[in-house]
Amino acid sequence: MTAERFDAQEAHRIGFIHEVVTADVLDAKVAEITQALVNASPQAVKACKRLVQDVAQQDITPALIAQTVQGIADIRSSEQGKEGVQSFLQKRKPSWMI
Repeated sequence: MTAERFDAQEAHRIGFIHEVVTADVLDAKVAEITQALVNASPQAVKACKRLVQDVAQQDITPALIAQTVQGIADIRSSEQGKEGVQSFLQKRKPSWMI
């Protein structure tokens, strides 16, 4: 908010970024993260984005925790959630990647 400049190590320390890598491995790290995002269930990604928006700036209460737990359970028991588990167990790609 102050427009203060800081380096990558400080950004990592304060939790603004998850990881710092050197330039020679940057492309590989971007490819790894991109692949993880592409592999995820489209419904799960949508639900996760919605969850983040729904809980932002709220106090953590028992009701909010219960709502979050229910949301996660709902996506895991959805058609894509079940397909994700089955494809993992069967060592194959999930249907949304075929």
